[in-house]
Amino acid sequence: MRKCISLVVAAALAAGLLAGCGGSGSGSKGQEGTAAAVSGESAESAAGQMEAASDAKAGGTLKIGVNTECVHTMLSFDLTGAGVDYYYSWPVYESLFKPNAEGTVDPWLLEDYSYDPEALTYTFHVRKGVTFSDGTVLDAEAVKWNLDHYLEVGAKVEALLSSIESVEVVDEYTVQLNLNKWSSILPYAFSRECGYMFSPDFFEKNGEEYCKEHPCGTGPFELTSWDYDVSKTFTKRDDYWGGDVKLDSVEYIIYKDALVSSAALQSGEIDAILALNAESADALKAYGYDIKTCSVKSHSYLLCFNSLNKTGDDPTGDLKVRQAICHAIDTDALVQAVWGDYGDVRNQFGVGTHYYSEDVKGYDYDPEKAKELLAEAGYPDGFEISLKTEETSALKNAATIIQSYLAEVGIKVNLSILSGADANTAEAGWGEGMWLHGSSVYVSVPMQMASMFRQNLTGHVLGINNLLRPDDVEAALATSVMAADEDEAVKTVGEANRLLTDEYCIVYNLAEVATLFAVNDYVKDSGIGEVFYSVADLGNAWLDK
Repeated sequence: MRKCISLVVAAALAAGLLAGCGGSGSGSKGQEGTAAAVSGESAESAAGQMEAASDAKAGGTLKIGVNTECVHTMLSFDLTGAGVDYYYSWPVYESLFKPNAEGTVDPWLLEDYSYDPEALTYTFHVRKGVTFSDGTVLDAEAVKWNLDHYLEVGAKVEALLSSIESVEVVDEYTVQLNLNKWSSILPYAFSRECGYMFSPDFFEKNGEEYCKEHPCGTGPFELTSWDYDVSKTFTKRDDYWGGDVKLDSVEYIIYKDALVSSAALQSGEIDAILALNAESADALKAYGYDIKTCSVKSHSYLLCFNSLNKTGDDPTGDLKVRQAICHAIDTDALVQAVWGDYGDVRNQFGVGTHYYSEDVKGYDYDPEKAKELLAEAGYPDGFEISLKTEETSALKNAATIIQSYLAEVGIKVNLSILSGADANTAEAGWGEGMWLHGSSVYVSVPMQMASMFRQNLTGHVLGINNLLRPDDVEAALATSVMAADEDEAVKTVGEANRLLTDEYCIVYNLAEVATLFAVNDYVKDSGIGEVFYSVADLGNAWLDK
């Protein structure tokens, strides 16, 4: 039972992919021939090898405004999927697969691939002609080295890649993954940082510490300067495998103040802003800017409780307290105030409609019910608790609003706004009280939930020291990533969300939100804000000015 998936049929077979090999039988010779022919055309597009438009101009520096430094170093094995790390990775890294506008993935550094759930194998056919910025060829040995190294030290191994038993080189450009259990999410995992390729020769020559600040990927640019908390400059590769790079360079400039970055965009000091807040987006929209929101929404915002309560004295260790807090918050008003037209209220984890379950009830705004539950839990006069979150305008605004709502039912909230390493540490273990979290949702909801809410996760995981991880949640999520068909995947994700929300109130989902981008109209073909927040097309970008 073996299927070959090419670029042209990846979206059409999304359901079969998530289901492993469910649905129709193997394709006929005629179908395979058509797929191969169109795959060649798609490969040219993916590689940036299509003939450039006659009016495209060469030269210049694309200047991009961003609001923070990297969360992690730029070594691909250290990355954990933080949104800003993806932005900085655009010029230098490419992955084995790439998200598309349909919410599935296509091969990128692969020509195509096949999979066999009965034999527990994936077979990857590596794209020929790809080189790293140091000249090293991307072949099967290089892919195996990257995957083996990631399986040894990568941040998301347990969450996303634990099904991989071994990686085997079949021939010069063919790699086989041997699994210990079936996983339908591997192509999705390899469309994110898990699938970034780093030059093995460069790593072996220079060592890990050097590589943390000197990425060597297959992308169209090389990192040439890094001024911490100020800027990064990436210079074009003359030998980029995907064709001529039109820009001379790309510069990322950090603006801590959203008003300053907006003014810089309007003056032409910068050409684009990444991850705008809603207020800045509305202001720029009023000036005529087209605010880009991507084809696929990207973030879920949720309030997380110390439900594990290791010390035994945290009020949020009590289910009734957690439910009371949820009833005390007017989510409709909060989402409108913080995200406006760019966010939607959502009572369960995820984005979009595909995995949405009507079985999840959630919590209506009912302050009186909140007070009743607090009294039943032994807190008729309320209590004092901490709420921590990351230093972004959206999270700070949302936390302040939550603080106000909880005060109305007798809960005094002490806010802690954290940045950088402190925020990163708190995300995994914030101590007592609550953590307000903005989570990227990386295309596949089963993959994302499996990386956050399953048992026995290691590494940097949301609330690894704070969140309950019940057996029935584990069972539902385990089934979702090994589903026999797409209906089963949807059903089990819905059940996991019902348990997380209604049964245990481990997290309280507030909103699904688009990542917002503003790009000056003279920036052409950059791909910024078009498909998904984690990818752009800077190799084909040019400036019409």
